[in-house]
Amino acid sequence: MKRREFLRNLGMVTGAGAVTFSIAGIPIKAFAQPFMNIQSISGKILVLIQLKGGNDGLNTIIPLDQYSIYSSKRPNIKIDENLIVKLNDLTGFHPALAQLKPLFEEGKLTVIQGVGYLNQNRSHFRSTDIWLSASDSDKYVFDGWVGRYLLKAFPDYPNVPHTHPMAIQIGSVQSGLFDSPQGGLAVAFSDPNAFYQLVSGISADNDPPPSTIAGDELKFLKEVAALSIKYGSVIKEKADKGNPQQDYSKGGTFGGQLKIIADLIAGGLETPVYLATLDGFDTHANQANTHQTLLSRLGESIKSFQADLDQLALADKVVVLTFSEFGRRVNENGSAGTDHGAALPMLLVGKNIQGGIFGSNPDLTKLDSNGDIKFIHDFRQIYATMLKDHFGMTSQQVNDVLLKDFQALPLLKSGITDVTYDIAIPNDYALMQNYPNPFNPSTKIQYSLPQPSEVNLKVYDMLGRNVSTIVNSYQSAGSYTVNFDGSNLASGTYIYSLETIAGKISKKMQLIK
Repeated sequence: MKRREFLRNLGMVTGAGAVTFSIAGIPIKAFAQPFMNIQSISGKILVLIQLKGGNDGLNTIIPLDQYSIYSSKRPNIKIDENLIVKLNDLTGFHPALAQLKPLFEEGKLTVIQGVGYLNQNRSHFRSTDIWLSASDSDKYVFDGWVGRYLLKAFPDYPNVPHTHPMAIQIGSVQSGLFDSPQGGLAVAFSDPNAFYQLVSGISADNDPPPSTIAGDELKFLKEVAALSIKYGSVIKEKADKGNPQQDYSKGGTFGGQLKIIADLIAGGLETPVYLATLDGFDTHANQANTHQTLLSRLGESIKSFQADLDQLALADKVVVLTFSEFGRRVNENGSAGTDHGAALPMLLVGKNIQGGIFGSNPDLTKLDSNGDIKFIHDFRQIYATMLKDHFGMTSQQVNDVLLKDFQALPLLKSGITDVTYDIAIPNDYALMQNYPNPFNPSTKIQYSLPQPSEVNLKVYDMLGRNVSTIVNSYQSAGSYTVNFDGSNLASGTYIYSLETIAGKISKKMQLIK
């Protein structure tokens, strides 16, 4: 390796320049070791879109059924009723997202209502950390949920590095989303050609470094250089093969990000996770025009991206998911803008999603103590769904990635089948009598949650011994139906018990064989 040249280039690109690779932090242990084909996992791809700054969900997805309340709280920034793009009689799009309505009608777009977390933090930095790490609001976690996923998906890393990058971020500074105990796991760049040109003039040196502290540092730099060269070449190769056909120009620089991703996917890059970022959603003042522009860029870019995937016969592999650190307040402020809020909608796009509206519109008459929209679904339930139903992870692997058990949601066509979930929000906690009763050998148990809660549904014998745990997870508000199989139990009377944040409810059932 031309050490001085590498160090000079490394110093140049880790500043504020437009071309940056963020491989520093990857301890490769790589020389003379084989590369692993990344196709050893499911072949599925997740494209994450970060709406940076806190997107105003209430002006993005508008509650037509509460329009009078909505407009009274937002006299200057409301969307005129005759301009709203109706998705159904209850809900509509901001007019800047009109180009996404065909995807909605084709069942390729899902609006996930009321996403957030308990004890919302309204700091941009802290709330972003919470979303990127998938931590509780009172816990500090220093790796990203995607970083944890990648280490689970590729257990031989870092001893056996991969032919293709494990993750790619279009941007100059690597996101905490990809942090891990093994360092940052993504390659970050703004232009694949510029990235390739950066590393193409550098050659790796296999001379063993001295066994000193300085030698360890030199070894690390050699490993970074070696992998940079490898990834630069494969990224350039796949970018040259890809040929997206759609026009992304209406999406501005953000459209360019999705075009690069489409280019790499079309070229055969086997990277499972991509991150693109659309900045500018911190709309404290003069929100209307700024939000209009941002949503237009978002909608135009997603429309072009999905059209390319369909045309290239790649739509079966890819799901797109938007997220933002928080929504905005329901009431507009004195500067024709909105301040930091809580829950907001997420958009899910793809060929193999369920499509439609998931969850009910926020109830503008029942806000939290800060005047914010209450959350219905914990954001980690959406992550759990992506990990389980898109990437095919086991329940235990998902729990390890998300640091506790979160109930996946029926958002994908290949989704969970063990629980039936009703998105209508009930008024009370309830546990219904099982049916049939008596039963042999299986029966259904129904229960309802008026708000998100940790849920334990257990079965006990008449001596008080726990003979089965049916549910032990965090679940959204809603009505649930689960199956209980008593094949391994003796005939007799049993007690099934539902425990939530509201307390415990129990009922009896009888198994007769």
